[in-house]
Amino acid sequence: MNVDTYNNREESRKMSRSLLRFQDQDFEDILDKFRFINNRRFHNVSSKYTYPNDGIEINRLEISHLLLKSAYGGNFSSPVHDKLRNGISVLDVGCGAGHWVIENAKDYPNSTFIGLDMSPIFPTENKPKNAGFIECNVLEGLPFPSNTFDFVHQKLLYVAFSKKEWLQVVKEIVRVLKPSGYAEFMEVEPCLLNAGPIVKSINEKCSQYLKSKNIFLEIALRLKDIMDSTKSFDEVNIEKRILAAGKWGGNFGELMHLYLSMTMEASSALVFENTKRDKYDKFIKTYYEEIEEYRSSIVYKRFYAQKLQPFIIREHKE
Repeated sequence: MNVDTYNNREESRKMSRSLLRFQDQDFEDILDKFRFINNRRFHNVSSKYTYPNDGIEINRLEISHLLLKSAYGGNFSSPVHDKLRNGISVLDVGCGAGHWVIENAKDYPNSTFIGLDMSPIFPTENKPKNAGFIECNVLEGLPFPSNTFDFVHQKLLYVAFSKKEWLQVVKEIVRVLKPSGYAEFMEVEPCLLNAGPIVKSINEKCSQYLKSKNIFLEIALRLKDIMDSTKSFDEVNIEKRILAAGKWGGNFGELMHLYLSMTMEASSALVFENTKRDKYDKFIKTYYEEIEEYRSSIVYKRFYAQKLQPFIIREHKE
C-alpha cells in the first residue's frame, strides 16, 4: 500500500480494524512462560532481558512512565501531534505494561495504537477500543507488512539487546515504518553523574553481569550512530535530560529515588543472586546515602527522526 493510498481515511479505518485483531491472544499457556527467582516472577523465554514481569514490575514501569513524561513535558517529542489527532497507526515496541499505549490511545481516539512485548503483562481488557497488544519478541521480527506505521516508539530496552541485535531491531523498525513516518527511542546512560565509590562499585557489578549476558549497555551513547548507519533517516534529533537521582532533587527526586530503589530490587534477584542478604542490604543503604551526599544524577536521551522517502530514479524521455 503506497503512502497516498494509505492517507485515505477509509483505508486507514481498514488498517486499524486489521491491526486491532491482534489484541485477543490466547493466554491459556501463560503460566508455562514464567519462572521464579528470589520471590520475583520472570519471563521464561530465551532473552537477555533481566527485569521481572510481575505486579511489582508493573508498578515500577508506571513510575518510570510518569517520571519521563514529567521530565520531557509529554509522552513523545516527534512532531506528530496533529497527525495523531487526525488518525494514524502507531506501534510501541517493548510496551511493557502498556502505560504509554493506553494513555496515548485515550488522548488520541482517532488513531490506532498497538503495543508489542515478549512478556504479557499488558492489559487484556478495560482498555480503549483503539488500543491493542501483541505478545511477540521483536528479535523474531515484527508481524506486520513493510510501511505499516506512521509512528514507531520504543523506550528503555537498554538491558535487552547486544549491539548486533540493536542494529537488527532498528532495521526492523525502519521496515515497518512508513516513508516520512517518525521513529522515536528513549534510553538511559549506563553510569550516574557524580557517583560515589560505593555507587560506582555497585554499578560496575551490574555492568559486569549484564555484559556477561552480551548486553550492550552503552546504547544511549551509540544509538544515533546505529540509526545513521541504516541510511534510512533524516537528521536524528536528540533531547537530553539530566535528572536528580535522589531525594536531594525535591518531589521529583523523591519519586526517582523510589524508582531507582525498585529498579535495584528488580535487578538484584539476578545480579546479586549469590550475595548474602545482610551484605546486600548494607551495600544498598550506602548506595542511597551516597546518591544524596554526592547529589548524583541520571541521564536520559530521546532520539527521534523521520524516515526518508525512497529515492526513485525516473527514466528521462527525449
